[in-house]
Amino acid sequence: MSHGIRILSEEDLPLLSDLEKQCFPGEEWTSKMLASHLEYHQAFVWEENSVLSYALVCETPWEVEIFRIATVPTYQRKGAALKLLESILKRFATKDFFLEVKESNLPALSLYEKSGFSILEKRKNYYADGSTAIIMLRKKEL
Repeated sequence: MSHGIRILSEEDLPLLSDLEKQCFPGEEWTSKMLASHLEYHQAFVWEENSVLSYALVCETPWEVEIFRIATVPTYQRKGAALKLLESILKRFATKDFFLEVKESNLPALSLYEKSGFSILEKRKNYYADGSTAIIMLRKKEL
């Protein structure tokens, strides 16, 4: 197995589905949603002998939206998401980045702030559980 970032293909759908179940139990995307994402957008994993972290992104001519970024539970808070995020930011350095995150997800908020994201707006009662979403922006490198 390689070390570093890898782009996923439709053949990686079973892997991606398993990662979703591990990282977002009860809130995971369905196989159909993941297959549609892989057909039209991009997905990446960070590997170090095994897959540690993954991201689902949507690239347009002017920006990149991060739909999901997560780390396998046994590897959380060990830097895998940071390595993956840094690699994605470098890959699309000429574009602005957007994402949304639950206000209660303090580790993710800290990661994004360390990576140059700033709060753009808040959306109260955005999630099914009534949580607030924080919309974040990272401007492209000049």
